[in-house]
Amino acid sequence: VMAVSTATALTGLMGIALLTIRQRKRRRTALRRRFNPYVSGEPVTTQEMFFGRHDTLARIVDTLHENSIMIHGERRIGKTSLLLHLVEHLHTAHDSEFMFVPVYVDLEGTMDDELFSIMMEETIGCLPRYLPSIPALRYHQIAWTEYDHREFSRDLDSILELLAQTTRKTVRVVLILDEMDVMNTYQPVTQQQLRRIFMRTFAYSLGAVVAGVNISKSWDRVESPWYNLFNEVALGPLSDEAARELILEPVRGIYQIAPEAVSYIALHARGKPYLLQQHCMEAVNLMLAAGRNKITLSDARRALVDLQRQRPPKAHRLTRRSLRPQGTKL
Repeated sequence: VMAVSTATALTGLMGIALLTIRQRKRRRTALRRRFNPYVSGEPVTTQEMFFGRHDTLARIVDTLHENSIMIHGERRIGKTSLLLHLVEHLHTAHDSEFMFVPVYVDLEGTMDDELFSIMMEETIGCLPRYLPSIPALRYHQIAWTEYDHREFSRDLDSILELLAQTTRKTVRVVLILDEMDVMNTYQPVTQQQLRRIFMRTFAYSLGAVVAGVNISKSWDRVESPWYNLFNEVALGPLSDEAARELILEPVRGIYQIAPEAVSYIALHARGKPYLLQQHCMEAVNLMLAAGRNKITLSDARRALVDLQRQRPPKAHRLTRRSLRPQGTKL
């Protein structure tokens, strides 16, 4: 019995030793390659870097069976990241009743007479995942700015009919419209045409999740406004727990972070994901420059000073029309 116990103990110790050796090797490799997992200025697309929004994501998915969603929140609070994770979630959802077909559309720079063209363009781009071939559509025959809500409805009807042949479930196309603030600049007639598509033509087969910073609700027409279609979801800062997760998890087992550095970063980022990512990225860079594998409070403080000195570049916003010859299709 003692021999068995001794052998078991030795096996356990050897396992711990091997794990320690692997961790040290991993840390040395990370230092040599200057590994920095944090993302700054871009949407978060990986599950490993997606923190604090899973409850919101689940709420949206539950609501999508019968309703549409409007997400609003300040700029760079994580709306686009949430939308992209929603797309991936719907792709892999094992829903007993619905087959969801998510279509992500970035509306930034889209003029109102291009709205239905861009929505159909992105819808067609998703079809190879579900259909063996792309059907002949009105979209392929009509100039970009002449493709209107009627043509969109005809094409969507054809697409839904083909999708229905691939499953016994109810097909529900979900338009995931990012940068929906652009609707503030559209003619009321365009807004009403969009509403009509959701409310009358495809009430059961088409849903939407839209996101924006400041979607205008000023309305002076008799008809019900387009935004009345949506259940609203406010996207605010991350909780302190989620913020600390975002700081710690990406480097767990690779680098160390002093507890006071974690608290300092969380305090100054105020739960804003992009500030957390920027601060952590800069702190890791400072740590690597010093040849260490532990982020100190000094690194966190200096990183904040460096970030405050940096001036964000001025973004030059282009319309889709300025990038695409009028009347052409990509």
